Amino acid sequence: MKCLYLTNDKPSRKDAALFSAWLKDNYPDCSFGEVNVARVTNKETNGGRYQGRVDGPEGWFDAARAADRQAVLDTARRLLAE
Repeated sequence: MKCLYLTNDKPSRKDAALFSAWLKDNYPDCSFGEVNVARVTNKETNGGRYQGRVDGPEGWFDAARAADRQAVLDTARRLLAE
């Protein structure tokens, strides 16, 4: 898998659920999950350095999938960046 999008901050549960549902309906070959960037789980120490991450399969980086990548990026920015 290749990373298509990585949020700056941990998305809210509501936003993550909305985006996950959209991704499943529109691009089921992609996945969305959270990444613990610092590999530390103590929020008081690391500020909760979890980020949302969208992954796609190998073929997603072909030129023919550029419009699909852009659609995922635009929707992720709209739903997860708030």
